[in-house]
Amino acid sequence: MQATSINSQEHFLVEPPRNTPIVREVDVLVCGGGVSGIGAALGAARAGAKTMVIEKNAFLGGAATAVLMNTWNVPVSRMTGVAREIALTLAERGEGNITGPTFPFDPEGFKQAAVDLLQQANVEVLNYTWIEDAIMEGSRIKGVIIQNKSGRQAILAKTVVDATGDADVAAAAGAEYVKGRESDNKMRPMSVLFRLGGVDLGKVIEYCRSQPKEYFTADPNFHIIQPEKGLVRLSGFFHIADKARAAGELPEEIHYLRFEGIDVAHGIVTVNNSRVYGVDGTNAWDISRADTQARLQNRQLKTVIRKYIPGFENAYVIDSSPTVGVRETRRVRGPYVLPQEDLVAQRTFDDSVIRVWRHMAAGRDWHKAEGGEGAPNDAVYRTVTTDLTWFEIPWRVFTPNKVDGMTVSGRVLSVTHEADMWTRGQYCCLVTGQIAGVGAALAAEQGVTPGALDVRQLQSALGQQGIDVGSAAEKLVPEAA
Repeated sequence: MQATSINSQEHFLVEPPRNTPIVREVDVLVCGGGVSGIGAALGAARAGAKTMVIEKNAFLGGAATAVLMNTWNVPVSRMTGVAREIALTLAERGEGNITGPTFPFDPEGFKQAAVDLLQQANVEVLNYTWIEDAIMEGSRIKGVIIQNKSGRQAILAKTVVDATGDADVAAAAGAEYVKGRESDNKMRPMSVLFRLGGVDLGKVIEYCRSQPKEYFTADPNFHIIQPEKGLVRLSGFFHIADKARAAGELPEEIHYLRFEGIDVAHGIVTVNNSRVYGVDGTNAWDISRADTQARLQNRQLKTVIRKYIPGFENAYVIDSSPTVGVRETRRVRGPYVLPQEDLVAQRTFDDSVIRVWRHMAAGRDWHKAEGGEGAPNDAVYRTVTTDLTWFEIPWRVFTPNKVDGMTVSGRVLSVTHEADMWTRGQYCCLVTGQIAGVGAALAAEQGVTPGALDVRQLQSALGQQGIDVGSAAEKLVPEAA
């Protein structure tokens, strides 16, 4: 057996050839088991494909579970596809609240709901597994190389869905992509969320109602006090953040306090405040640094919250997100790059595959790459409000240039940095995942590349899975709609 050799001058190892066992052959391989991957796996399996999903964590859910971001900025009445199904399932189990303008839920409940649905659809799930490389024949992706406790293995697939959030597989396959903001490659900040128990929400609400309105965000979708409906979401406390920062009790990056995903009945609050800038989510050293810095910020936040906000005096940390939350990295470039202008104008497309509703406004970027989030001069958090609006997404943003046999979903879509603020939310990631999965299944069945699919046939298949394809639905023949 040939030994590994070391080239110390060039700083690399030369590894010997190896035989990598092929452990699975499937129709659709979904890479990433976050919300986007869950949607993709369900979409593909329900379209009749033999489907497998690979996830690096011990559980599914991504941002909804591993990051503890347990609020979607859309009312359930406007949800479509499997996202609506999951929301209603959680509500039936007492693990989600569907009565308000946003949807707060229990992340542990989400984990189980996802597993239940995937098992019902006969999707094979492989956790604790990293994707090492793409398997290519020319420009056609044929599967991926994985690494886990069983060693290095190969999985072959007729079609691959990149639901990694970071376009890891697309980049490895040679797809065109950009990273971060097009002008300077800067990316939105990373965060680690944590949950506090033992909160006297009655006391917190009383305090908030007694304070001047300018101490809190003006957006009624981010500052909600409806305890009678079990709905409380609080954002602002600008006066407290300013005071604590001036006293050296908070870092300069934090200008406000934000509590969401609140369990009113049990006094549990999710804190979404740590912000680490100037880091790259595709760089292992940056991810480690961001995680460490965010957890230090969280310790400071806990102290300030307990000290200054009535009702939090006896609060204690229940848990923190096991992984750092990455908001932006790579996005592919496909046949079309969706800009924010299309979304603001509510442009319609012949190849529209989804009409997405969410609370949004033109130019509103909650997490600017340059920082200053919630600062006195940041109108986005201080005074601007959002409206419940809709936008369409065309199929052309789901297939990357230079790679055949692949669809993408979630944060990987072919959109601009500004449009990403509209499309990166969990609800949108979940439904675009379902679309990518259905498209992948149809391509696998027909033996064509996803970009060559008959869009009318795809739209019809999406409609059968409960997806609102938007204005394009009017052009479908009645029997196929």
